[in-house]
Amino acid sequence: MDYETALKTCSEEVQAAIKWLEEKVRFDKSKCENGLEKLKELKKKKDIYSRFYPIGWGKDEILRRLKVKYLSSDALEFCVLSKVNSPLLKEFLDAAKREEFWLDEEGPEGFDVALHDDPYLLWYLSKLGLKSNEYFKKALEAFIKKPQTREGKIPTGDSYGSYPPHTWNLRVLTSVEPDSEATDLAVGYFLDNLDEFKSNHSSLLHSQYLKALAIGTLALCELDYLKYKELIDDLGEFLKSEQKREGYWGELRQWKDETLYPIEGTSRLIEALSRVFGQNDECVIKAVEWIKRIKKEEGYWSAKACLALISAGEGPKASLEYVEWRDMLWEQELKYIKPYFVHTSPKYFEEYHVEDVQKVIKRMLHSAKSEIRILSPYIEMLHDELIKIVTEKTKLSVKVITRPKEEQVKHNQKIIDQLNKYTKGNCKSHWKLHFRIVIMDKNEVFLSSSDLNRDGLIDQYNAGIWTRDEKIVEEAIKFFENIWNESGGKTQSTEVKRR
Repeated sequence: MDYETALKTCSEEVQAAIKWLEEKVRFDKSKCENGLEKLKELKKKKDIYSRFYPIGWGKDEILRRLKVKYLSSDALEFCVLSKVNSPLLKEFLDAAKREEFWLDEEGPEGFDVALHDDPYLLWYLSKLGLKSNEYFKKALEAFIKKPQTREGKIPTGDSYGSYPPHTWNLRVLTSVEPDSEATDLAVGYFLDNLDEFKSNHSSLLHSQYLKALAIGTLALCELDYLKYKELIDDLGEFLKSEQKREGYWGELRQWKDETLYPIEGTSRLIEALSRVFGQNDECVIKAVEWIKRIKKEEGYWSAKACLALISAGEGPKASLEYVEWRDMLWEQELKYIKPYFVHTSPKYFEEYHVEDVQKVIKRMLHSAKSEIRILSPYIEMLHDELIKIVTEKTKLSVKVITRPKEEQVKHNQKIIDQLNKYTKGNCKSHWKLHFRIVIMDKNEVFLSSSDLNRDGLIDQYNAGIWTRDEKIVEEAIKFFENIWNESGGKTQSTEVKRR
């Protein structure tokens, strides 16, 4: 959806918030240069604030902004702007290619101090497609994985505003490395210490724990909703029970003549409860109305409040037709990658000679466009078809690994010679083979107990799993290539010796 269309479909409040955020973060060279001049003036006066530009930027940060426009500390705002495909997003992503975006010579571990103080910025950066960036990986290691304790707890360099910090870092890990040991440990620590997060602490601290619990709930949703569904529902009900009658979570505080509203905490809770109970939940609706009212009174927006409204359905709208089409495509994709059990059975209940294994392998061989990999201790059947396919598809790469010729019957030795001839010598041997695999291109894999001979394809009971699952195919190719590299040359010159 393009920017103009996306913006038009947002609520009036989100439109106003997006425009406000764009003006707030838009790079302004003159503002930076004026900031440097003001810093010089403050320094001459020996003002205690001489290290900082009035809006909170120090000299080093201003100089870096003059080089690359945007920094990693802007991640939250641009994560929000990405929801409507703001034109500013391209400039931000271009800046992320520069080391100044991430690094600061004076900062912790050589990084921008913001990443040290608030590693949760990495979550926003991951959502902006930057988790494969080398600096991102190094920051993840330095500020989240390295500080993690043996128990799984992840402290933060500066936990101001995000105490206790563990769940913020947990959500980063579930987004970036859902299957890693670090993530398992972090999840375990969170689950083992739920009572601490739910305890009735002092008012300010309790507000922080509620935020942390909301972030932890989001992390579990994103990691494995079905696995943790019962717990997620329980946490959601607990969070709902903590809502104030007016619609917010946390405490109102007075500072001089000003009332400080718990906008951030309420925003986090809206995100979590929208995910758990849906956008039409009564608590979510009440909280959204409260934020709208407060922000209208204040006359300005925050990125967190805007993100909360978007998560509650106030952001860009997709047509019902589009949603139905997306769901249909998703169902087709699930069907496409769904694994299937395939078998050969001489007798199967009332059926005789079920030969589905042979049918699947034949289809894979004929469908191949670029490469075929076959690993089978014995090859007797289908070699004629394979040779025909190789002859017709001259650009097709075929790799075969089988048992050494000396372990084959005389008839099979001739077949191996033929395969070697037509595959240009791509028929190798290894005496330790046991498993059977057929891989078509980088799209499909069939894992089975069936040799490519009459016993395996017709006379014996054999079975296997066929799938298009991308990760399984990738791992199967790695497994095959490892054996290929360990195998002897052409099978007719049996080089591999038993060890």
